[in-house]
Amino acid sequence: MRRRAFLGALGTSPLWLGACARREETPLAHLYGRDWVHGAYELYAGTYAKVQSSSEDKARTAYAMLAQKGVTGLDALQSREVPFFIRVQQDETGFAVARDVPERLTFTSDMSQADRDAAQARWEKARETIQTDYEQIRRLDWALTTLLGQLQHVRGAIEDGTVEQYRLVRQLEAMSQGDKPPFDLPYQVSVQDYRGVLLLLLERLDDDGARLSRVESNIVTVGLTARATDAGSGSLAANLHKVLLAVVTDADATSPRAATYPADDDSRRKYGARGQQLYDGIRQSPAYVTWEKQESTRAFDQLGQLLTLVDAMTGLKTSALYQQVLDVWRGDADYLSYLKTVVKMLPGGSEVGKVADQAVELTEKARKVAGQVQRGIALVKSAADGGGVVQLAGDSGLLNAGSDFARSKLQKQLAFFKEPREIDEVKGLLSESSLWKSALPAL
Repeated sequence: MRRRAFLGALGTSPLWLGACARREETPLAHLYGRDWVHGAYELYAGTYAKVQSSSEDKARTAYAMLAQKGVTGLDALQSREVPFFIRVQQDETGFAVARDVPERLTFTSDMSQADRDAAQARWEKARETIQTDYEQIRRLDWALTTLLGQLQHVRGAIEDGTVEQYRLVRQLEAMSQGDKPPFDLPYQVSVQDYRGVLLLLLERLDDDGARLSRVESNIVTVGLTARATDAGSGSLAANLHKVLLAVVTDADATSPRAATYPADDDSRRKYGARGQQLYDGIRQSPAYVTWEKQESTRAFDQLGQLLTLVDAMTGLKTSALYQQVLDVWRGDADYLSYLKTVVKMLPGGSEVGKVADQAVELTEKARKVAGQVQRGIALVKSAADGGGVVQLAGDSGLLNAGSDFARSKLQKQLAFFKEPREIDEVKGLLSESSLWKSALPAL
């Protein structure tokens, strides 16, 4: 039996009407006993492991592009004094860096000669660098669009994984009431053996869902940090290096669980007990009860529903969390409010979570001082003229001051660094990582 059909047999059931229910073909019918139990678990568990590894690999390529080329590109775009915006497109097929370089230089009657000279210098600079900027924008669009695609894929897998858990709970509940499995069990495989496989898979889906959520939250954080360099905030492009370093640090510290049947008794007992806890909790949850009522009116005739849903990303349009992410990546609110939204998504104890938490705290301090700086009150502890940054008094954060565009946004910027030396330290650490040394795709 093909894997898709097997997944359908495990993940769906007819209406559990005893003898009236349609019987599925027995999956892996050439196996029996413990070999069938192991094969059943590994065939199913491998699905989400592949989703995670595939998304991590593709996201990592996008991260490498941003680390090696993206920060430089964003720095250059900011220096042109031409406002630009980074947003997810309305059709949700990609990111786009939008900027408007005027064909003609225009003066207004209220401009002084100094204003006109400055406007002409900015216009000429923007026109001179159009081709270079086009290449920079093309790389940024590609990297951020790649991250959007992986976010959609991961979010679809998480949503579908929840439904798969509901299906497994439904089978377990039906068998607890005396119903038979949806297919004839192989030789030397008991109903109790099959029930054990379902409990292990229930735990596996929960663990994979947690890992996929970490992949998702990292993507969202990187996307927002890149976006915060645009005209809505004007934050330092180097902030992106700090987030990317945290992402690669977390990735190097963990690895996905192998999609193999638990080898030792202790692991099986631990995962099985966790599966039982999940079963008890899910079947009493309001969300499951609602789903069960809806599904009880339908006939389960489709096979391979898990893979079909993952591939199609069904339900994204109605996913509250996905719509929230789109708002973070497309909305016009204060970017600090978006950062606070992202922090709620991040797993506790992760390096990315720590960086985002520190950025919220530092930004709030910087906002209190930045307004006074813009009003001309001398609260600047030090300024690196060549580095284009301004360090606020009292360790209140490092803000972008490398252009008129950035200096006009001091009160809207996000602060990730306390002092200039941190920028070089972070870049140095990132340059030693595998992310920096990764080969970039030819675009």
